[in-house]
Amino acid sequence: MRILLAIVHHWNPDGGGGHASLRADPKPRLDAFEQQLLALQRIGQRQSQLNIAVKEAQPANESIRHHIHVAVITDGEHHLIDRLDPRYQGLYSLVLTKPQTPRHLGFEAQKFLASRLQDDFDIYGYLEDDLVIHDPYFFHKIDWFSQQVGDEYLLLPHRMELVHHPHPVDRFYIDGSIHEEDLRKIIPNPEPTITINLPGINLAFESPKNPHSGCFFLSKSQLASWTRHQSWQDGDTSWISPLESAATLGLTKIFKLFKPSFNHAAWLEIQHWGNSFHCLLGRKITLPGYSPINQIETHSVEDNLKNIDEIRKVD
Repeated sequence: MRILLAIVHHWNPDGGGGHASLRADPKPRLDAFEQQLLALQRIGQRQSQLNIAVKEAQPANESIRHHIHVAVITDGEHHLIDRLDPRYQGLYSLVLTKPQTPRHLGFEAQKFLASRLQDDFDIYGYLEDDLVIHDPYFFHKIDWFSQQVGDEYLLLPHRMELVHHPHPVDRFYIDGSIHEEDLRKIIPNPEPTITINLPGINLAFESPKNPHSGCFFLSKSQLASWTRHQSWQDGDTSWISPLESAATLGLTKIFKLFKPSFNHAAWLEIQHWGNSFHCLLGRKITLPGYSPINQIETHSVEDNLKNIDEIRKVD
């Protein structure tokens, strides 16, 4: 498939630290951005398999790989483009815009995508700059869902965080249920669950209890329909902030949104780089029976040995 992706990229070390893009240390944001670009390359055209007999790298995954065009949307001032590893240069085009405020960059990304409708991409996508796609079938699944149910339905992925060491929660989905009152403001009439039978699994797709994903992916006809809708570029930033509104609010006004049921959330997921939510487990987020590592380390040696003895008794 031919895919156009608009990545909203912003970094301001004097922004106050409310988001990773507003913190003084650029490394976490830079790491996220580079990993995002690298992951897109891995599902693009540069894939090979080793032919041992002739000692040659030959093409692989020709049937599922994509032609991906990446546009990085910035305000031309607050960004990390000049700090990227040189190997990442050339993987994207840079689009300079003049948003109302830095948090309105998402609306500029929407306008950019619409400006390329004549270029006949199969998918037009929007991403915040800390989201990483690992699944080579990610875009195929979104396209398949649309073909099954029609253009008025839009499938969104679950965002999740990973940690780089064993943990009681190794995969943490971060967009769980919001308060019902807040949800009904943007999805007043949720759609019934859609179940599709596939070999070995019955997939359930639900009207999301939290519609935010920090991204969306539309077919050409879906994007064209949105640009003709009265809500297109209406400037509504009433949902959380302009950042979340650009990624999510407009979609709720024209599409029937769905996500996979949490019973099989991994069927369509996207990594939220870092551990901004995961690190709250055992602190601000309750996890029964778990103490965060800095609390565990305050336990005495005797306590740890006692715990080991108890485990041995169970064994």
